[in-house]
Amino acid sequence: MATDGLHENETLASLKSEAESLKGKLEEERAKLHDVELHQVAERVEALGQFVMKTRRTLKGHGNKVLCMDWCKDKRRIVSSSQDGKVIVWDSFTTNKVRPCPWWPRHLRTQPCPTPPTP
Repeated sequence: MATDGLHENETLASLKSEAESLKGKLEEERAKLHDVELHQVAERVEALGQFVMKTRRTLKGHGNKVLCMDWCKDKRRIVSSSQDGKVIVWDSFTTNKVRPCPWWPRHLRTQPCPTPPTP
């Protein structure tokens, strides 16, 4: 138990005060880093009003749910990965597949999308 190593003069009250002191220090460090929780940020976000999203193009090629998508540094290509194990590099202007990669290692399939090598 946690109380096994207590000295005679240490009481539950002194341990509670120490815990509160440490909690205060943690909050001070968070404030220094401007570290906030998601619900705190969500409270400050303004509503977008009549924000309408519409599909411009549909990229077809994955046989299962898409796990992630990300833009390449050149802002022309998109990389996507899915549960079927495929990583596909897309040309965003033509919506064609630039490079399908069905050989992607299994242990990396749940990782964020990699930046593909330049062709």
